Amino acid sequence: MDQETAQALFDQGAFLLFLNAPEGMEFGIDFNSWKIGPKFKGMKLIPPGLHFVFYSTSNKFGTSGLKTGFFKFYESKELVIKYWDHTLEDFKNESDSEQVERLNSDIRQFDPFLGPYPFSPPTNWQKWIHLTSLITSRLISVILPNEGRVANISSSTVDEEELLKLNDLKYQENDTIFFTKFDLRKSWRPGATGQEVTKYSQDKSWLLSELLNKVYNNDYKELLGELQLAFVCFLIAENYAGFIQWKNLVQLICSCQEELEKYADTLFTDFLDVLKCQLEECPRDFFHNIVTEDNYLAHVLKNFRRNILEASSMDAIPQQSLEKLHTLRRRFEKFRGFLNQRFHWEIVDEVAAREEEEREEGEYAPVVVELPDTE
Repeated sequence: MDQETAQALFDQGAFLLFLNAPEGMEFGIDFNSWKIGPKFKGMKLIPPGLHFVFYSTSNKFGTSGLKTGFFKFYESKELVIKYWDHTLEDFKNESDSEQVERLNSDIRQFDPFLGPYPFSPPTNWQKWIHLTSLITSRLISVILPNEGRVANISSSTVDEEELLKLNDLKYQENDTIFFTKFDLRKSWRPGATGQEVTKYSQDKSWLLSELLNKVYNNDYKELLGELQLAFVCFLIAENYAGFIQWKNLVQLICSCQEELEKYADTLFTDFLDVLKCQLEECPRDFFHNIVTEDNYLAHVLKNFRRNILEASSMDAIPQQSLEKLHTLRRRFEKFRGFLNQRFHWEIVDEVAAREEEEREEGEYAPVVVELPDTE
């Protein structure tokens, strides 16, 4: 990095002081992590925006302990100060305003002991931007109200009993993740008729509409932002609650048919972009692991494709809506090609395939031509 660029970043970037951090601790930010040495005092040149800082101590055998971290939106030139509390064996915020002001006025004294935010390889920074592009400060404050804090053992309000059994740990209120709670097994309105129960137990459109209205302020990007946050909690914070919520949200979106016409070129198109970006970060054998429950994702994506095909073939759809559905279908087929190339999946729904074959009959059916004998 040349001197001019370094100076510009120094003037605009944020600073994070991690004081008295134990030597040998794992320290990381976004996609990067290191074992720190005795001179380490924090980070500099942090680009303004959302970042996830995490850390874990090691025992005398070099085995890393529990991973803990916090999400935070950094302002330009902001200084964040945390120090290691040996009693708590954790970091605390510096609450003395005079100390904060003193350190801020002389931040350059720490320059030799601050690691610069790693812009090399640039793909790491770009990946982080794409994976978190829809996460808002409101989502962080609502879902992670304890100053954005999350640990790999943090429980969630979504499935506390399952997580407590998994972790074999006592419930800790301060580490709770407040993901949006909804029941995929009861996806119809209160007082629904039998016909409605039958319809919306399969088509989750009523539930999606209800959540958009009451939770996400009718902003579908907030819903996708929570999908991104859940994935990052799972991928980097290694928190299983994040996987559960990610799985629930993916199933909800893929199980809607009625809402496809309304959101074909917005929510559902952007969902494919978000999901593709996430899957690019997963190992090629990830969906064969036991945690993914027999390739759960392939199953729900088959359902999603079937819903798109059925919505596109419905009668009395306005031409403009039909064009949007056809565009979404083409986007899904492109996405399906990516899945086949990366994971060797073939997302084909057997029912939809048979329906396509039936539609090929009539004037488009194969013509059988009998050739005369050549004898």
